[in-house]
Amino acid sequence: MAISGVTDYTNAYAADRANGSSGLSGEAQDYLRGLKEKYPDANVTVTDFKNGKQEDNYMFGCSGGNNVAISANIIEKMAKDPTTAAKYEKVIADAPKAAEEIKEGLAAHGAEMVAGGTVIDKDGKVSYWCIGKHEPPKDSPTVSYKKQMQEQLEEKRAKKKEEEAL
Repeated sequence: MAISGVTDYTNAYAADRANGSSGLSGEAQDYLRGLKEKYPDANVTVTDFKNGKQEDNYMFGCSGGNNVAISANIIEKMAKDPTTAAKYEKVIADAPKAAEEIKEGLAAHGAEMVAGGTVIDKDGKVSYWCIGKHEPPKDSPTVSYKKQMQEQLEEKRAKKKEEEAL
């Protein structure tokens, strides 16, 4: 079952990429092509999130840990300024390492990484995100507590039935 927002965002993104209508200048598009060739392990996406929902949809539509979303104006600056390019290319180059660290951190707590990545927003701020899943072990306190509550509820129901029968 597809999640509506994710599918809509993903389809719109795919259509934009297919049409080449990302809004980047020719110089920035050339730079982006070179960037993707230089860092084949990173899934580089040019996007400007208008709100948190769009950002969430992007994240939930990703898989793996090497996702890098970069604002269009940052790509434009990278294409024109070698200093800016070097600064953000280091972030892109470190994306696989960051993903591995996040994955290991989650595993240490019994969780598994579903997706993760890096966002470079329009102001140049770099942030990292991940989506993980965690299955508590059968003997964990939360599972035991839930089982205990179910047993107490069943006892109350049985007692109530006895009282009603009398």
